[in-house]
Amino acid sequence: MAFSTITNLDVAAHQKKSAELKARLHSSESTTYVTGPTGNGNGEVVLLLGGTGYIGRAVVPELVKRGYKPVVLARSESAKGEAEFEGADVVIGDPTRLGDVQRAVTQTSPQVVISLLSGRRPNDAEECRQVDHEAIGNGIKAAVEGEVKQFIHISDFGAYRPELIPQVYKLQVEGELMGRHHGDLDWTIIRPTAYYPYLSMTFGDVKNGEKYRIFDHGEYSVVNPIAREDLAEFIVNQVLDPHAIGRILPVGGPWTPDNTVTLKDAGQMMFDVLGKPAEFDVVTMASWDKKIANLTRAGKLYKKLAPVAFYLEAAKYWSVVDHVAPAYGTRTLRGFMEKLKDREFPTGSFRERMKSGTNVMPTDI
Repeated sequence: MAFSTITNLDVAAHQKKSAELKARLHSSESTTYVTGPTGNGNGEVVLLLGGTGYIGRAVVPELVKRGYKPVVLARSESAKGEAEFEGADVVIGDPTRLGDVQRAVTQTSPQVVISLLSGRRPNDAEECRQVDHEAIGNGIKAAVEGEVKQFIHISDFGAYRPELIPQVYKLQVEGELMGRHHGDLDWTIIRPTAYYPYLSMTFGDVKNGEKYRIFDHGEYSVVNPIAREDLAEFIVNQVLDPHAIGRILPVGGPWTPDNTVTLKDAGQMMFDVLGKPAEFDVVTMASWDKKIANLTRAGKLYKKLAPVAFYLEAAKYWSVVDHVAPAYGTRTLRGFMEKLKDREFPTGSFRERMKSGTNVMPTDI
């Protein structure tokens, strides 16, 4: 999908809009949600799809702590020995295969299914289709057949303005749940804003002496990201809560200067935490738009270039679209970065660094 080109006349207006939005949020109190755990289980089984991912590794111990019995559908036996899954049952299976999900539901008889599924390569259209749509659809179908009481779909705040492939599929899943496309099933949809690792992705680069890239002034958009521990608590709050049935719940982290930021703010935060002078690599949005247009045209002839064009589109998307939602939790982006200070980060190409994924990212769990 293509964005409209941002002209020079728009730049100052975007910067002013972001400054006003931040000031309004920092001086306001979000009262949509009350932070803190609500509701405890009594051994009810909760099946997690995508439970071995970054967010799932916080949701599982939160379920255990609250008295639920989590079951994790995992592709590998290695998950059974991991500390995060202590107190959970691990069923081996692939969510992209309907039979595996049906078997997990039949074997464990869950009252709730939580889908945390999300493609690992958001610029791979086929993987997004298989994971962000087909696999979640498998979970819904199996939940209907197993007469599950509640299906909780962890969607994406970007579904309000879907520009990227995963967001389009997640919105389609939302529509299928709302329209009971696969059968009668009570649902809850949660739309988180952004997670700390994504806003801290270049922390290692900055620590290793590289500049922090921004488009123009770096203040096109504002986001209040949420910690995975706070999101996990929020998700478990909705389990078997009758007030959560049939609701779409957008959620982000605290509305504070340490957490509600522009991309330039996030970069400045890195330099401040590391005690380094700020060095920004300023890329003009006009030149980025030109790269996107050239690669999009080339991608029609050379299919291998299409994912590169998508990556540039995604970088622009996260730079220009606000992701501000009602606040929940107490952890902040700055607090997260403080935990990164003493960690060693891989060097090399972006692809090489991403092989380590979130393994270098801290957690309270």
